[in-house]
Amino acid sequence: MIKKIELDWEGFQKNLRREGTPDRVFFFEHGIDEDFQQELQKKYGIWDYLNPNADDYNYRRSVEIHKFLGLELMRVFPPNARMSGTATEGGAWESGTDGAISSWEDFEAYPWPNPSNADFSVLDYCEKNLPENMRTFAVLDLFEVVLPLFGFVNFSYLLYEDRTLIEAVIKKVAEFDLAMIKAYCDYDSHAVIYLSDDLGFKTSTMIAPDDIRQLLIPWHKKMADLAHQKGKYFFFHSCGQMYNLMDDYIDFVGIDAKHSFEENILPVTEVNKLYGNRLSLLGGMDVDILARSDEKTIRSKTRDILNNCVPGGGYFLGAGNWVTSYIPLENYMTMIDEGRNWTLS
Repeated sequence: MIKKIELDWEGFQKNLRREGTPDRVFFFEHGIDEDFQQELQKKYGIWDYLNPNADDYNYRRSVEIHKFLGLELMRVFPPNARMSGTATEGGAWESGTDGAISSWEDFEAYPWPNPSNADFSVLDYCEKNLPENMRTFAVLDLFEVVLPLFGFVNFSYLLYEDRTLIEAVIKKVAEFDLAMIKAYCDYDSHAVIYLSDDLGFKTSTMIAPDDIRQLLIPWHKKMADLAHQKGKYFFFHSCGQMYNLMDDYIDFVGIDAKHSFEENILPVTEVNKLYGNRLSLLGGMDVDILARSDEKTIRSKTRDILNNCVPGGGYFLGAGNWVTSYIPLENYMTMIDEGRNWTLS
């Protein structure tokens, strides 16, 4: 039987601000796959009592999942509030070579989304109905939109052949994001602005660090500054080897927390040693370990992470990335069980 915990938003914030070792382990997830949620429901009957015909069924179902898993922060998906670089009105596409934009003519012809078309009804609902100790966040992207709009190869050439075109596309996407942030900040229940920009792969950043500093980081800072001016936290998700930029994100951008950690790049315990006194860390249980390890290994790994990262505050237990459909339910719940029963030794 999984030990129950009470949600605690004040405690969550104290832990986020690293105001000492928390009384219990806090949790965070970047996202939970729908198939995984269905597996949770089958085993635990989390939303059995809900009326599937009710207008707010999906909203309430999500609340119940997050309450059950002990998550103070719930991810929401407002329609038309997140720009995509991998689809157009004419159909879906994605290419490592080229994308929708290769020239200024493409730039002018591209159907840039209008921020006014975003639908915030889910936040309207949450503003009135979200439990007292829960808050919401939604994901925004910049580089992850811009790169597929060009295609990686095309983008790489244009860095040297027409950098102003890249800057113009980045500006378009960033301004859309800033408009979304302004809208999100109007909601008291929406506590976190969450930027997801995968900057690296296994051994390096996707493009040169100085290009990231010139092209992306100033816009990331504008987003973080706007969030902080409005009293919101700013979380940053990035996969890959991007740690030579961490000082930029901590000291210049001013991120409050970092998400996404991989064992074969830099385990979260090592990240904590390097940056844990300056930055809060979200998740860190490697997805491959959760997907393929046995119970003993998962319990041991979870305890190792907690023993190294919880003291002093600033750590939130969760998967290293998305809670995917291929993570066995029993493996994930083993991690949760260890977290709920962990005590400082």
